[in-house]
Amino acid sequence: MNYSSLNIEEILRGYEKRRLENKRLLQQRREQIYSLIPRIEEIEHTSTSLYIEAARSRVTNAANKQNTEDIKNTNRALRQEKEALLKKHGYPLDYLEPIYTCKLCHDTGYVDSEDKATASPVRKCTCFTNQIIDALYLSSNLNKVLEQENFDTFDMSYYSKEKKDQQFSPHENMGNIIKRSKEFTKSFETKERDRGNILMYGETGMGKTFLTNCIAKELLDNGHSVLYLSANELFENILSGYVMNQKTELAELYKYIYNSELLIIDDLGTELTNNFVLSQLFEIINQRSIKGLSTLISSNLTMTGLRERYSERIVSRIIADYTVFYMYGDNIRYQKRKKTITSNT
Repeated sequence: MNYSSLNIEEILRGYEKRRLENKRLLQQRREQIYSLIPRIEEIEHTSTSLYIEAARSRVTNAANKQNTEDIKNTNRALRQEKEALLKKHGYPLDYLEPIYTCKLCHDTGYVDSEDKATASPVRKCTCFTNQIIDALYLSSNLNKVLEQENFDTFDMSYYSKEKKDQQFSPHENMGNIIKRSKEFTKSFETKERDRGNILMYGETGMGKTFLTNCIAKELLDNGHSVLYLSANELFENILSGYVMNQKTELAELYKYIYNSELLIIDDLGTELTNNFVLSQLFEIINQRSIKGLSTLISSNLTMTGLRERYSERIVSRIIADYTVFYMYGDNIRYQKRKKTITSNT
């Protein structure tokens, strides 16, 4: 993945362009309405003059209670007349109000008022976060994958209905996992935090990555911030690059590991495991749990394998805080290859 594509200045320039376009659209609306309903132009000019008069009076200490009240009443009456005229001609009451693509941050990229100590915005808006994550998906081509791998395209025919050594057949088990995965995504619409965590484990070719993509797409389509990283990317490229080598281009990405609504760590166990990885994994699990943010981990390792590789402390924390999905059955990748060979003969 090309992390240099995370150009914050470019995103900020996009906000500036958006603000200019919305101002231009508002000006077009004003010209349209003023031509059709000249009285509204008179009302807005009068209201502006009254606001200026009130402000001047406050500055010169010439304001008195009665005068201030008169100005408020006049402006209220003018606003009501303006709204009545807009409604009469079939326009929304807010048609001449400032236009914002994002009503949370007013197209600045930041929410909350300024930090009094530094006079700077204190928190990035969700739309800013999503743009950064979108840039990551575009650079990795994951957006194309999510169009193909989602709940609508999940094929249950690869899971046998025959019971073998398990209580449920692979088909019944997977059906239950799909149901609970959808419930997991729905919880994002009803809660702001503590929506739960998931651990998926099972042998290679059970559909773990496919199901992970289903969950990611469902949440992204509903405007939630999802950061999807393989274990190799997370530990060997990002955390090693930022924590160990202080690569500044990874600073924003590092923040989203701890702050995205859902962090997906795919294929845990494929990375080179050492003390650095163990400490970072525990810190991620612990900090995101404290913040009430969700994490999804997938692994080809068994529960015993996870314990042996990542220590009892980490695995016991996962078992306590995560919903565990054990996926089993016949290798789907093998079934697909077999089907392709058969169809070509």
